[in-house]
Amino acid sequence: MAVEKTDDPIEAMLSAQAPDRGDQTDPPANPDDPAPEDPPAEEKPSPEPPKRAAREPRSPPLRPPTHSSLEARLEVRPIGTPLGLRELAALHKRTWKMLNVQEKRVHVLLWPLAIHFGLYNVGAGSERRRPPLIGAFWARCLADAPLTLGHLYPAQLFKGMLASEVFEFGGMVIDPTYQGKGLVKMMSDTARLFVFSRRPKLLITNPIEPLYEMYKQLGLKTVGREPVEHPHAFNVKVWLMYGRFDEMSKPYFM
Repeated sequence: MAVEKTDDPIEAMLSAQAPDRGDQTDPPANPDDPAPEDPPAEEKPSPEPPKRAAREPRSPPLRPPTHSSLEARLEVRPIGTPLGLRELAALHKRTWKMLNVQEKRVHVLLWPLAIHFGLYNVGAGSERRRPPLIGAFWARCLADAPLTLGHLYPAQLFKGMLASEVFEFGGMVIDPTYQGKGLVKMMSDTARLFVFSRRPKLLITNPIEPLYEMYKQLGLKTVGREPVEHPHAFNVKVWLMYGRFDEMSKPYFM
C-alpha cells in the first residue's frame, strides 16, 4: 500500500515503520479457544449410477429331458451267479405258485446247464442296490445238456441234425406283480435276438398255456393239437412247439 506523502518528517517516519495490518485477522480473545475452522466446502452430489440397458425378453424356462438315465427302465442281463439263480428260483416259485404249479427237483437241476437271461427293473436311485428280477428265460444247446422234453417230440424232427444245431428255449417267467409296461414285448424281442444271434437249425420250446400266443408270434409251429402234462412239474400243461430257423427268418430276410 503506498504511503501518503506528508510534509512533516517525523510523521512520515512513523507512518513508514507502522506495519500494514489490513490483511491480518484479529487474534482470538481467549488464547485457549481453537482457531476458527474454514467453512465447509459445498458438498457435491454423488454421481448417479449408470443406467442399465433394457433387458431382452426372458427366454422360456429350461425343461428337463424327456428321458433321463435315472428313470426306471428294463435291462436284460445274464444270470450266472449263485445269487442270480436263487433270485430266479424265487421268481419261479412266486409266479408258479399263483398258477398252482410246483417244479420237480430234476427240472431245477438242469438250470445251471443253460444260458439264463434276466430282465431287471432298474429304477431311479437303484444304482447302489441290486435291481429286482421281474422276468427271465433260458436257452441251451443239445451239445451241452439234454433236452427237457425232447423225448416227447417225434424222432423224425431231429433226423439229419447235429447236436450243436438243436437248441431248447424255455423257462420264460414274468413277475405277475409288475405294474410297468413293455415287459412282454421286451421278452419277445430279446428271445428273437437270441435266436437270430445263434441261428439254430432247430429250436424247440415248451410254453405253458398262458404264453402260447406269445410264442406263436415268433413263428413257431405246434406238435399235436392240445397241450400235454409237463413231466417235470405238477399241475401244469405245456404246448410242444418247434421252429426251423430258415422258416422263422423269412419275414426278416426278404
